[in-house]
Amino acid sequence: MKRVQVQLVRWVLASLLLSFLVVPALKEPAHAAQTQLAECQIGFSSACPALSPQEIYNIFGNNVDTAVWITSDSSTSGTPINVFALMNHGSTYNSGWILLAKGTQGSTNFGYASSLFTGTGYTLNPTSLTNDTTTDAVFSAFDSYPVTNSIIGFSNPTYASNIAMNGGDLANNYWNSWVWLETNTPQTMYTRLTTASTLATNGSVRTSLFKSGSNYFFGNETGYIGYGYMMTSCIGVRWGIVFNNETDQGSCDVAVGLGFNSAGGLTGNINTSSYNGIVPAYNVSLSSPSYGTLGSMAFQLWGRNPDPSFGTPQSFSGSSPTAGQANLSWSAPSSGTVSEYVVAYKKSTDPDWSGARTFRITTPTASPSAVVSGLNQNTTYNFKIWARGSANSSATPLAGNVTTASGVLSGVSLNTATPVYRSSSTLSATVSAVGKATFYAQGKVIPGCKNVLTTSTLATCTWTPSFHTLVNISVSYYPIAVPSQISMSQLLVQVLPRAPGSKKR
Repeated sequence: MKRVQVQLVRWVLASLLLSFLVVPALKEPAHAAQTQLAECQIGFSSACPALSPQEIYNIFGNNVDTAVWITSDSSTSGTPINVFALMNHGSTYNSGWILLAKGTQGSTNFGYASSLFTGTGYTLNPTSLTNDTTTDAVFSAFDSYPVTNSIIGFSNPTYASNIAMNGGDLANNYWNSWVWLETNTPQTMYTRLTTASTLATNGSVRTSLFKSGSNYFFGNETGYIGYGYMMTSCIGVRWGIVFNNETDQGSCDVAVGLGFNSAGGLTGNINTSSYNGIVPAYNVSLSSPSYGTLGSMAFQLWGRNPDPSFGTPQSFSGSSPTAGQANLSWSAPSSGTVSEYVVAYKKSTDPDWSGARTFRITTPTASPSAVVSGLNQNTTYNFKIWARGSANSSATPLAGNVTTASGVLSGVSLNTATPVYRSSSTLSATVSAVGKATFYAQGKVIPGCKNVLTTSTLATCTWTPSFHTLVNISVSYYPIAVPSQISMSQLLVQVLPRAPGSKKR
């Protein structure tokens, strides 16, 4: 017996020791729940930046050129920056552009060694977000926002103001300027203008840079022509074209562009010699100024990135489970990793999307959804949903409609046809959505019957009549989803006196 007891003790101790050695099962990490952010108008506040001007146009259809908010690097994690943007004017080359810098005629702020080119973070008059050349300005997007298309537009020449400046690479362009247009891999304008690159020489230089039909717009020479960024042979220029009457780059005589290291750094068509072989600019005297130079000109720098091209969300589903509320669900685009969604909505009777309300869904789950409350009852709303990748958004949205339910007060009833003075009875109001109801007798709130929380179908209240007469019972009700939409119902009842011999209270 003693041996059995010893073995039993050993077995219990071994079991206890084993229990301590068992490694507890590891819990799987919790997945972050999606977040539905408060409503804000995408692109029109620092708290709610767009990824690009074209995204703003896609959402609202807004074609008014204006200052907008975008992210500094066109990504969902970028810092909000304020920029002036061209929204939409009918073609790729007239929409989605951001103003990066601008300079007045005769400005000395944009020489080759300007702080604009020698270091990042340089801004000048950054609040002058207007489409003009009346102020020198450099905006933060110059060295933060990656662009694939870039434009420099020249206007307001010192000489020959009678020349129509609308031409260059884009004839009859929106800017009314002599425009050079380039397309590159995505990079900031700062990187572009501080990276040496000869884009073309001699016969491969397109004549649209300096010639209008058979007329030379700028003075030029035919021995050597070079065009590109940060060219340091001949005359140093950050973005421009240089000419020499000889076939080498030893001494260029004419240059047009931005950021020179000579002639005071003026922007324009600078003539630096007296060679007779220079062809004059169209309609400009050879004697004043000499050799067809236009002198310093005003300029603007614009950039844009590609139009949004992310996939469209799929499988819209919408319902209205309670008054003034729309529940939405959808699924992700067929490809691409979604960072967040943008939801826009309006009444179906609104003429366009310019006044649409918008909000974002961040850290979305595999089954994204949204709840929109405070809508009008029994009203059809149009919804559009865009997906955003880390630096892109849907080219076209997922669209759908929802007609909201009504919070209806069907009526008020009493659990007895013969209520009695000083005796309790139950009042009931039939409703169609969760809300709050207040019951009245002869226009006064019944004690304990104010703001009674209803179920989705019913509100009840205990009433003890304090007088015996014909009593007007009424109830006011509003659905929680739409507190401003109140409805009323009434009931006229005859309160009977107590039976003879009943106890007074």
